[in-house]
Amino acid sequence: MTKEPLPLSNSTLSVLKTLGAMIKAARLERGMSQAELSRRLGVSRYTVIALEKGDPKVGVGTVFEAATIVGIPLLADDQRALNKLATTVANLASILPERGRRKKVALQDDF
Repeated sequence: MTKEPLPLSNSTLSVLKTLGAMIKAARLERGMSQAELSRRLGVSRYTVIALEKGDPKVGVGTVFEAATIVGIPLLADDQRALNKLATTVANLASILPERGRRKKVALQDDF
């Protein structure tokens, strides 16, 4: 029995299609074929086709690596800015509670 994937919001699907189109445009701008990109990613050409269409089944790591290969910056334009962002996020994470849920408090309802 296969697990049904969770339905994605229209916003998420739109972002995937837009990022896929951006990767395709950047690939074409660089004169790179789908076969060359698939070879550099270590995936099939069919995966690159799916990625460029915004298919949500393509792994996020594959999508991010494709974006990096064709020169689309992710989160920051350069390594220095990315390191600064990572430090900021780490500092923020260090002051947040370790758990997202609070412990359930036993109610005293013996009236």
